[in-house]
Amino acid sequence: MAEVRMPKMGDGMEEGTINVWLKQEGQQVTAGEPLAEVETDKANVEISAYETGVLTKIVVQVGQTVPVGEVIAVIGNATGSAGNGAQPAASPPANEKSNGKPPTPDAAVSSESARPEAPHIALPPPDAPPSSDGPSSERIKSSPLARRMANELGIDLARLTGTGPGERIVERDIKAYQEKQPEISAPAVATAAPQASPAAAQDVKPSKMREAIARRTVLSKQSIPHFYVTMIVEMDSAMALLKGLNAGADTKITVNDLIVKACAGALARVPEVNSTWTADGTVRRFAEAHIGVAVGIDEGLIIPVIRDCQVKTLRQISAEAKSLIAKARGNQLTPAEYSGGTFSVSNLGMMGVDEFIAIINPPEAAILAIGGIVREPVVKENDEIVIRSRMKITISADHRLCDGVIAARFVQEVKKALEAPFSLLS
Repeated sequence: MAEVRMPKMGDGMEEGTINVWLKQEGQQVTAGEPLAEVETDKANVEISAYETGVLTKIVVQVGQTVPVGEVIAVIGNATGSAGNGAQPAASPPANEKSNGKPPTPDAAVSSESARPEAPHIALPPPDAPPSSDGPSSERIKSSPLARRMANELGIDLARLTGTGPGERIVERDIKAYQEKQPEISAPAVATAAPQASPAAAQDVKPSKMREAIARRTVLSKQSIPHFYVTMIVEMDSAMALLKGLNAGADTKITVNDLIVKACAGALARVPEVNSTWTADGTVRRFAEAHIGVAVGIDEGLIIPVIRDCQVKTLRQISAEAKSLIAKARGNQLTPAEYSGGTFSVSNLGMMGVDEFIAIINPPEAAILAIGGIVREPVVKENDEIVIRSRMKITISADHRLCDGVIAARFVQEVKKALEAPFSLLS
């Protein structure tokens, strides 16, 4: 007998919700075959059987939420019985040994960072082909969220063309198809009973991602003493450099790529910002610059991490950023791709935002908020008025780790690199 338990799929994951069982009680399962789809606070992920047998019992039903480590199903032997006196699968070790690399920031503040391997669960690659025993829609390359939406709306996935990686059908494909088919409507949402109030209202259960955002932002603002420093950067040279680099190029380098590269250099020169305040009250500084890039998706916000930015070229950073952003929007990020950051960047310039302040992503020491590039008049020292492309950047910093001078030095380093952008090509 093998007990299938709710796996831990990323830092901070405390519980998961069963979205759909891909196998039913009494069905044969093969090791590595998708068994169920689980919704976490970051993504929808398929979990697979770790051994061959018969799904003898489904313990947790669709829609139920259970903590990490709780039994969700039982796989028996080929006859379907649980076996005589067989022992449950061994639990994973409580802690893993260090692999010799500096610990991730989450390891500094939470024992959750010691992610045990779950020997009874194997996560398949995003495009792993489902079992031929499952519904026909599962044999088509599609994300778990897209399959669930198609099932709810009665859409045949065979009619759709995927726009995700490898022509995988993702959420936006379902929405695009739905918009073109007026007879398809979303399931009715139950509204709250009428209240004797001047305005109508409806109670909506937040998604797992929204619940996670709520927890982490409250934790951040309550436990981290934020302060903010804003600086204006002249971007004419940077825009001219991008124009030259992108001329005739198949893939374009973006302003955000320049900013990430500039931040990597600034973190090396102002290491106080590349640190974390640990649970025991010590300061841990990191040698690598693992920079998170905030990506807005329909369910909320997720921050995939570009690792080792301090040693990567501008084009390497650009290519990795594009890949991670595409995965984020297709709900295909793995836990390793959205955890372990040491610093984050949040850019709302493309939304027409001039300036804003961001909330620090715990346990990092700071986050840089980027506004839009604006053409505006500037008065030079001789009172001459010229037109310049300018952008406001604001650092939100942890006052336990950084004082105003340190934060200002960091922003100065970013400004210096962006105003002399050829330094970013090395």
